[in-house]
Amino acid sequence: MNATLRSLARLGLVAAATSTVLFGTTACSLASVPADSVEQQIVSKLSAQGVSLDNGKADCATDLDATVGASQTCEFHSGGQPVGAVVTVTAVDGDNVSFDITTEPRPVPKALLQDTVGSLVAQNAGVPIDATTCDGDLAPTTGQAVGCRVTSGEESIDVRATVTEIQGGLVNFDVEQV
Repeated sequence: MNATLRSLARLGLVAAATSTVLFGTTACSLASVPADSVEQQIVSKLSAQGVSLDNGKADCATDLDATVGASQTCEFHSGGQPVGAVVTVTAVDGDNVSFDITTEPRPVPKALLQDTVGSLVAQNAGVPIDATTCDGDLAPTTGQAVGCRVTSGEESIDVRATVTEIQGGLVNFDVEQV
């Protein structure tokens, strides 16, 4: 194994994506809130909190019932990572529907994890990476880990991606050689 790739263990690689959990209230003048209106509010409120939404959009499968306590989970992506946006109705006053939006973590998909780990190794070790394979998705729980194998030329190293924290629904993890 070349010295640059071997020195990966000392680099302390970190894949960090940050966000804030939003506990804002939004009001709409509708008895039932159409999915596209909920999506627009998610984008508006999260963007105002400094959250980067890929393509500036969120996706909700259905309209939001205008009943206090009604809830639905929509989804957006930030840095390629899927994040849930839980929308819960807090008040209904005539045609005005107020709801809270909170974020929740989703697993880091295997394909995204492989791309991120490979990019981090390439950037920090200064070598081109030919392939990265990981054992599966990375669960959104602090301390959870997934093994990966990174290959450069004919040399390979095994690394582990370990969740260090969850911030605003995004999964932050370290990558270290094993």
